Amino acid sequence: MSGHLDEVDVIVVGSGAGGLAAAVAAKKLGLEVLVLEKEPYFGGTTARSGGVLWIPNNPISTFRPEPDSPEDARTYLRHECGAHYDAARVEAFLTKGPRMVDFFVRHTDVQLIPLPDYPDYHAESPGGRTAGRSIMAAPMDGRELGDRIRHLRPPLREITFVGMMFNSSAEISHFFN
Repeated sequence: MSGHLDEVDVIVVGSGAGGLAAAVAAKKLGLEVLVLEKEPYFGGTTARSGGVLWIPNNPISTFRPEPDSPEDARTYLRHECGAHYDAARVEAFLTKGPRMVDFFVRHTDVQLIPLPDYPDYHAESPGGRTAGRSIMAAPMDGRELGDRIRHLRPPLREITFVGMMFNSSAEISHFFN
């Protein structure tokens, strides 16, 4: 996984969700991007997680069983973060998170889907919600990646069944319907 570039505008270190999101956004804005990854596979720790995005007031979760607001999300984060609460960072997250989701939906082939069965970790906390804040990338056909699929981090053996990775209720629920 090497190539040659004489000059780049942006260097991204790591190929997890955050790194690749930054790389895609920069490329869509017309910049030359170089992604550096120390591992032989792409995906970072995101490839080993459920890949769920917690974005309050996101434009994907239109089914919300209860209305959401930046104020409620701020209250929830203030309660959950305790002494580590950083008002400026929380404000940036609450403002830019939904914009990021909208950008990816409008400008990329990434399809994001709501997770109606995902509550906040502590939905009973002040500002918490029983659903409506979590989304994830829709499954895609790995054949679309061609030979590049071999560069994706393989799933952990512990979370596979008959060769398939199950890491979200969206996937597992198909076996219970």
